[in-house]
Amino acid sequence: MKKHNFSKKIALSICGLALAASLSAGFLTGCKTLPVETPVNVNALDLLDNDSAFYIAIPNGVDPELIVRFLQNNIKDISENDARSISKRIDNVYCGLNHKKNKTQIQITSDANFGNSLASKLLNEKTGWKSGLVTTAQSKSYDTYERNALELCFPSEDIALIGRDIPVMLSQFDTVYEELSGAEENELPIETSHLLDDQIYDYLSQAASENEIRFYAGKPQSFLTILTGANLDLKLDHVSGSFVCDPDYPSQYLLKLDFKFKNASYLKAGRGLLTLAFGLTNSNCEIIGDDELIIYDIKIAKKSLYKILIL
Repeated sequence: MKKHNFSKKIALSICGLALAASLSAGFLTGCKTLPVETPVNVNALDLLDNDSAFYIAIPNGVDPELIVRFLQNNIKDISENDARSISKRIDNVYCGLNHKKNKTQIQITSDANFGNSLASKLLNEKTGWKSGLVTTAQSKSYDTYERNALELCFPSEDIALIGRDIPVMLSQFDTVYEELSGAEENELPIETSHLLDDQIYDYLSQAASENEIRFYAGKPQSFLTILTGANLDLKLDHVSGSFVCDPDYPSQYLLKLDFKFKNASYLKAGRGLLTLAFGLTNSNCEIIGDDELIIYDIKIAKKSLYKILIL
């Protein structure tokens, strides 16, 4: 089994997070037009689209040191104090990933709080950034910034967007903003719209309250290959799971995987293969109903993940 390939997917999502965080600081003081202060609280998860194969929700509070270490090792000349200052301004990050033809497409939306105190001049022509403008279906315009096929936008001081299909996320931002504004006027609670499948949305939305990093693979075949290092066709409907900090050993994570099979016969065949694949991790397994297998208490050392983030 290739132990760290799955962690590399997490590293990629953290990479996007760190870039969005550091560049947000520069955007808020160096661009031509400052984002308008948002009188309503738009949920970043509402903006993620439904076109990714793999999703991950990362509440910063699960392991703030992970974010700090990545910032220090992947952003040139950033001090430890600056890295910790940026990390403290990040609440939740939601990421969608697609891997096509040896290239990974990434889409990130983040709940964050960036202000003028983090002055920077990163987003300008001298550093290779090209400015653009996106007009949404609601006829609102937003500044965008692009470098090396990576696009960023900050529609408010509370939201950072990065990567694939930013116009889609911006139009959804306007939609949710209008829904919340209307609810305020009528003083009625409202459930805002979202683009994700309800099952994925509900699962990821609970990551912060459960204080764990959560992920969901709606196309589990490629996910399973990455996870095990073998080309196994187990007829899975989806795979979900979570990372939590081990309360007994602060230096490691505990991973839980939830495999949902298409039917009972596939579960019977897949159970043996998956149990064997994780047999060396001292993990536990449990069968739920006739089509679900949960493997939990899979131990992953934090330092191993930190080392991957440095690369």
